[in-house]
Amino acid sequence: MDRKNRVEPPGQIIKTRYSDIHAIVTGGGPITVILEAGYTSVSIDWCYVQPEISKIARVISFDRGNYGWSRTRRKTMTSLDSVEEIREVLDHHKIKPPYILVGHSYGGLSMRLFASMYPNEVAGLVLEDAVHESQYMLTPENTKRITKFRRLVTTGYVTSLVGIPRALKQKIGRKFLEKKYDQSLNYIGYTLGAYQSAYREYLDSEQSAQQLINAAPLRENLPVIVISAKKQPDSWKRDQLLLANLTENTEHIEADTGHSVHLENPAIVIESIKKLINNRP
Repeated sequence: MDRKNRVEPPGQIIKTRYSDIHAIVTGGGPITVILEAGYTSVSIDWCYVQPEISKIARVISFDRGNYGWSRTRRKTMTSLDSVEEIREVLDHHKIKPPYILVGHSYGGLSMRLFASMYPNEVAGLVLEDAVHESQYMLTPENTKRITKFRRLVTTGYVTSLVGIPRALKQKIGRKFLEKKYDQSLNYIGYTLGAYQSAYREYLDSEQSAQQLINAAPLRENLPVIVISAKKQPDSWKRDQLLLANLTENTEHIEADTGHSVHLENPAIVIESIKKLINNRP
């Protein structure tokens, strides 16, 4: 079924030791902006942001694990795995720093880990309604929610082996983007790899959170812009305030949107990235 409905990737496939990574690399210049999508989302999620930033910088978006057009033989899908895959894309293209990192939701974990691991290579960080690591720790407050969602993604993966989600039209990832991506979403949302990655990534989320907890603090003078969606529950908003204090040079923007600011009001994300590009030393 996947071969029948296959849509060719909009970017390129980069073969590495463990993966065939699909990456969209556009633009050019001395600074590179890396866009990391949220849980179950892929490179084309940045369809409104990447073209605009590509006018003034090189931009990279990519598909983690087996999402989208990527395929991997990695046994885990942690934030560290994501950082390693990004490094492989950068090495393949021989792209040197400085880098500006942009992470939406779950993607904020790996972008923060990247900035922690390579502090002298990162010129700025944008966290777009990014998840805080506490969301994935098995505390008494979180246990019921995490257990319920783990059961859901496990059921989705197991039933995908016999095609049930496709029959019920329960696809992974975005339901809608620009009209031109309809066929792409219908293809990548029903691949076995998409269900597998959603299952694996959530199962590994506590490990990802622990990786960040164990990481070195961000460089104190690192420019960070935290964009927080106003249409979120109070517990999420409290975590956003923790992110707003990551460094001594953190700006906090509240967006009158839901969770996906880059789709609901992309100008906020675009202007934040441009601000870090223009203000870098």
